[in-house]
Amino acid sequence: MASDVAHLIKVASNEISRNINDFAQKYSLTGTQVQIIYYLVNSSKTDIFQKDIEKEFNIRRSTTTNILKTMEKNDLIIRRSVDSDSRLKRIVLSDKSKYIQDDIERFMDKNDQEILSALGALERRSFIHALKKIPQKLKK
Repeated sequence: MASDVAHLIKVASNEISRNINDFAQKYSLTGTQVQIIYYLVNSSKTDIFQKDIEKEFNIRRSTTTNILKTMEKNDLIIRRSVDSDSRLKRIVLSDKSKYIQDDIERFMDKNDQEILSALGALERRSFIHALKKIPQKLKK
C-alpha cells in the first residue's frame, strides 16, 4: 500500500494538470500560467513578488523566472518597481489577464468542486489538511 501512494498522487496530479491545460489552451495559455493568474487574482497579499510565486507553487527560482518572463512577453503580467527598492518588482495582472480572469476563476472553482465531489465532507477536510502537510514533511 505505502509504495503506491506516490504513484496514486502522480496519477491524480496528471489528470488535474491535463484538465487545467485543456482549459488553458482555449486562451493560448499553459496550465501554470492559468494557475498563476488565479493566484494573483485571489491572493490576500497586496504586493506579490517572484519569491511569493516560488513559495506558493513550490518551484525553483530559475523556473519561476522563465515562466514570468514568458508571461510578461505575452502581455499577461506587468512587473512594476517598488518605490522603496527599485530592485524589487511587483507582479501585477495586465489588462489581457484581467479580461479573462472571471473565466479562469469560474473554471478553477468548478475544477476544485469536481475534485472534492468524490469525497464526503469529513474526507474533504482531512484530504486538504493532508495535502498541505505532505510538501512540508517531504522538504529536505
